[in-house]
Amino acid sequence: MTTLDTAMQRPATGLDSGARTLILNVLVRSGFDPVDVVDVLFEDRYGSRADYYAALGQVWGSAVGYRCEQAVSNAEVNAQFPVAFGGRGPQATPSDVGAHTLLMTMPEPDFRLAVEEVVCRSVQPQAAGERITKICRGRGAPWIFAHNRFDWVGEQLVERELLDPALTALSDRRFAGGVRSEFESARNELRAGTAVARKQAVYEAGCAVESAMKVLLDERGIAYDKARDVAQKLFTHLVAAGVVPSYMERTLLAAAQPRNKTAGHGAGAIAHDVSTVEAEAVVAAAAGAIAYLGQLLP
Repeated sequence: MTTLDTAMQRPATGLDSGARTLILNVLVRSGFDPVDVVDVLFEDRYGSRADYYAALGQVWGSAVGYRCEQAVSNAEVNAQFPVAFGGRGPQATPSDVGAHTLLMTMPEPDFRLAVEEVVCRSVQPQAAGERITKICRGRGAPWIFAHNRFDWVGEQLVERELLDPALTALSDRRFAGGVRSEFESARNELRAGTAVARKQAVYEAGCAVESAMKVLLDERGIAYDKARDVAQKLFTHLVAAGVVPSYMERTLLAAAQPRNKTAGHGAGAIAHDVSTVEAEAVVAAAAGAIAYLGQLLP
């Protein structure tokens, strides 16, 4: 019988400081301390801490770069006091504390990239990856760690009910072209996580559903305008042919409509902004639509 302890009943935390600490502990056991992790992230990317902070400001906004710089600076100043840290002994050096603080405060995509780079260099990457996946599941982070990288899977319910069936559908050779490419691009954009990447994730997810409808129309021998027909029109053709019922409109167009609102057309005077939650929801919606359409292939 499974005991429902506090950890199992806690709401999802994502990759917060607690989850990051647990993942860093996995890396420490593999022989990499936080200084090593930062060094690996910076290698061939950033010439110095100042160079990294400047990049944060350019990509994520000046407030993010300033916040990281101040947090690291304050932590290093306070490092003169004894602290327990990462298995390195009772006294941590300013370098140790600064690296740890930077890993705690940097944008999540950078943290994930640093972990990926280090795991690739570990002696037992599979074992480390399994532990990291277990941590992500326990903390409700929408990631698994497979093949030396983080892959977005959504919450466990999303993974089981939407993503896994979609991946099964995408294994069909008829979906293996544009549909699979666009859907995987959407997942990869979620990994990048920047404002531009989030918009692109929405765009690619909508395109994947549109491509899936085109494949289904082709396989069913239903005529449509390949150059002009977009998602709404494609859905209308499927309904008219009796392939799908009209009440499935919201399900099948749930990814295409946000694309048109936030990523597919010009924004005008005020730039579109897509949050992480919105981008993940659209990709999940696309997964559900693709899984459904895949079952209708003849």
